[in-house]
Amino acid sequence: MDKIDNKYISNAIDELINLLGIKEDIPTGTLLKTLRAGKIKECVESMAHYLGLPIAVNISYSNKFESRSLATTDSSGRGVGGITAQVSIPGHLPFYGSSELQNFPISVQVGGNFQRHPETFMAIMSHELAHILLHSLRYKEKDNEFYTDLTAMILGFSNVVRIGRKVVETREKYNSTEIATTTYGYLSDELFDFALNKIDDILIENFDFKENVLKKTIAYRNQIFSYKKAFLKFRKFMEYLDNKRNKRIRKEDSLKIVCFHQPDYVDELIAVERTAEKRLEEINDFCVGLIHYTQQRLNLLRKFDEEMDTLISEVREKFDLLNNDVSILRKYVGFFYERKINRQATLCVKD
Repeated sequence: MDKIDNKYISNAIDELINLLGIKEDIPTGTLLKTLRAGKIKECVESMAHYLGLPIAVNISYSNKFESRSLATTDSSGRGVGGITAQVSIPGHLPFYGSSELQNFPISVQVGGNFQRHPETFMAIMSHELAHILLHSLRYKEKDNEFYTDLTAMILGFSNVVRIGRKVVETREKYNSTEIATTTYGYLSDELFDFALNKIDDILIENFDFKENVLKKTIAYRNQIFSYKKAFLKFRKFMEYLDNKRNKRIRKEDSLKIVCFHQPDYVDELIAVERTAEKRLEEINDFCVGLIHYTQQRLNLLRKFDEEMDTLISEVREKFDLLNNDVSILRKYVGFFYERKINRQATLCVKD
């Protein structure tokens, strides 16, 4: 194996993210609450599903495990003991993403000491489930413990591993206090901190990019809001004029008002609103639901980022044209009626 240093870890993270993408952290508090309530199966299945493994978990209890597992590390970073959970990997494991993986049974052995340190149990389990994921992909590094640690971290378990990888226990002796720290995992503290910082930086960059697109959707929503208000005023002012047939209208305005009555004219105004709202909903739903950043999804996010600028500009242009139409009609509407419609437009559009 190559020398395990920061460069090795950095290259491994890049390789894994290119293959799997990177995911925002799973809600650790929710997992802990489930585990502390004694719902081990539900907790492990939730973790598996977050990794994209829709498996069914069968829990058994044992204190005898094989040596291959996430465990205490020695000075060289190798696992040496202290196992509290282990997953059996079947030889006929279906491919990742296949329908055969749905509810595929996976056996999980749990040690009786997991309740003392639930955070450590979750850290170990995230590693074990990452083994399942890499094996289901037939990935070349599926048995590489460092890659397995990193797989769990990039797919939403960085915080789980951070809080669970160390157990500090205090033992009182006759005339002294002994503090024993047990570290779980295959990454040394230095390598873990490097990996955690790199993963956090990538996540923050992706999250900020998504938030920037969401800010644009807010601007787009506000522009649509203004357009809808103007359209409601347009309709109400038209109704007012149609009921005031004796109203004297300037010649240059009458030509425009005749155009306003053309069916296609109003239909186009309605189409602008409906098309804009539909596209806003599509882009907003994508961004709000985006927690797993694959290359394909990031490319789509970049496309939406560019598209939002165009969409905002287009609706602003349509609003300006519609506002000009409203200005023409406003000349022939009574002051108090206009105030009434302005209030009505604001309330109706907000609803």
